[in-house]
Amino acid sequence: MRLIFDKNFVEFLHFASRDIISQILLNGDGSHLTDEGNYIKVEESEIDVISFLPRSKYEKVEDVWSSGRTKIKIGRFIRKFLTEFSISNFNINDNAIERFVNLYKSFFSRDKSKLKIVSGEDILKYYLEDNYHLPNGMRFGTLWNSCMRQSERNKFMTIYAKNPNVKMLVYLEDDGKVRARALLWEGVKDHNDSEKEYKVMDRIYYIYDHDVAFFKDWAKENGYLPKWEQNAKSELIFDVDGSPCRKSLYVVLENHFRYYPYLDTFKFFNEYKGRFSNSDRYSFDYVLVQSNGQVEREPEPEEEFYDDEN
Repeated sequence: MRLIFDKNFVEFLHFASRDIISQILLNGDGSHLTDEGNYIKVEESEIDVISFLPRSKYEKVEDVWSSGRTKIKIGRFIRKFLTEFSISNFNINDNAIERFVNLYKSFFSRDKSKLKIVSGEDILKYYLEDNYHLPNGMRFGTLWNSCMRQSERNKFMTIYAKNPNVKMLVYLEDDGKVRARALLWEGVKDHNDSEKEYKVMDRIYYIYDHDVAFFKDWAKENGYLPKWEQNAKSELIFDVDGSPCRKSLYVVLENHFRYYPYLDTFKFFNEYKGRFSNSDRYSFDYVLVQSNGQVEREPEPEEEFYDDEN
């Protein structure tokens, strides 16, 4: 016997594939799973509820996904569908079930009321790892791998707090802690077309992978240009109407400081012009990819830069 899940549930189980309960649900057979029912479906209107078709109704309904279904809370579903063999052999205790339930509820939440645009000193506040969400005490995702999250490095990011065209979008959990964040840049210019101006969403740092789509959807709805990939090696590629698009962009900041943070996108710094660019084809003095606040002057290039009017 194998359980059959709808598309949404399958996506969640693959997301949570490191969790032992997810592994059992995806791969378990009759020794791991009871014969209570099948055709497991996410109930989108209720965050902690799923539905299934009881075994007694298999031959009584025409559409197994819409008729004769029973709703059940996700925690009770686990206890009902896992056999004693699974529970004892894989140490499925109350803590393991609670962890699975919290992962499930977090995965399917997309609450715009918990999105918040912050500026000034609040950017520094929400960069601190002390303000990061810990789902069941676990640290994972790119948020918890950020090299600028430690308190001793917080002072290096004053440039964000003291420049009004830099803000940050944060997604807060019920406990007020951050589960995802992304810098927002305004007044961004195009090296190849000085008449164009953009608002840019920088790299998204997250705990749950699916929050990337949430942030990118928000960006498009609010006139921001998001990055195509969420890493530090794709600084030139942006998501334009669902397709990757190469753009050479820059932003000029008024206030400068002795220390600078690690920058994912606008890392090529022209000190004289106060210009931060995502392209190394225009004159720059420093590449801001150090996490210790220091800057290192780049050696003279062997090839000429583009004509530098911007």
